[in-house]
Amino acid sequence: MSSRVARPKRPTNAFMLWLNSSGRELIKSEHPEFKVKEVSVKAGELWRSMAAEDKSVWQESASEAMEKYKKEVEQWKFQVELEMHGVPAPSPSRFPDSSGPDTLFVYDSKDKSFSPICKDCYLNMPRSD
Repeated sequence: MSSRVARPKRPTNAFMLWLNSSGRELIKSEHPEFKVKEVSVKAGELWRSMAAEDKSVWQESASEAMEKYKKEVEQWKFQVELEMHGVPAPSPSRFPDSSGPDTLFVYDSKDKSFSPICKDCYLNMPRSD
């Protein structure tokens, strides 16, 4: 078994956010006899007929979740890259508050520690390939 951290899961899209929070309950209250497939079909019809203003709440929430997901995937890829080069990934407790600017950690083989570096600085460092 690999010691890799699992890839982050994709966030739920706007339609599914709506369906899980209020759409399914709305359909089941109007049509209690509907089976799962019928609820799904009716939900699709309601979503397609819904006004753009009504959908915008769910779409904004889905967009925010997607942005967060993209950041998580970027961090995950960095950890996988470290592991591919035989460098152990830092424990999650060693990461600072992730709400700030993007920060990467560079491994120092001399004292076997990680040092923070701004992502832009890291990407602009000269390479010795």
